[in-house]
Amino acid sequence: FGRKDMSNNSSPPIYVVDTNVLIGFSTWNPLEFRLEFWNKFEKELENKKWVLLDVVVDEIKYEGELKKWCKRQKDKGLVTAIDDEIRNLAVEINNKYKMINTETDNSSVDPFIIAFASKYGLGVFTREIYKTLTDPLFKIPDVCRELKIPYIKHPKIFMKSIGFV
Repeated sequence: FGRKDMSNNSSPPIYVVDTNVLIGFSTWNPLEFRLEFWNKFEKELENKKWVLLDVVVDEIKYEGELKKWCKRQKDKGLVTAIDDEIRNLAVEINNKYKMINTETDNSSVDPFIIAFASKYGLGVFTREIYKTLTDPLFKIPDVCRELKIPYIKHPKIFMKSIGFV
């Protein structure tokens, strides 16, 4: 990685994929019917144009085709492991912008996604929306905005980038 300063880079940013994106894609593009889509996604992981973190893969709890696909990506070395520096940065981010629901452990991976993107100058692809006025927790778009991390939420951008549409 190492695209810390994307302002002078004419190539499109690299994005870290959020868990909700994977789950959404597996719902609307099931592996057994849309293998071409998943193969193109895998190719982009190989080319390091998209990043799939180990904490995201580990967040996929339900056995099924998505979990199997994630395991194959991990076995092929296409899943990026976070290190202690990212863990420490994630703790700092969550301390400043509370994202993790400590009662349910929901959003426990979100600070890691933000920390990784921040450290390496990458963007984030999430389907989350900004927090509401009554929501006590920050969402990925909120923290991306605060930290000036580019993010996308529209699948069409992703699908075009992997050559699927």
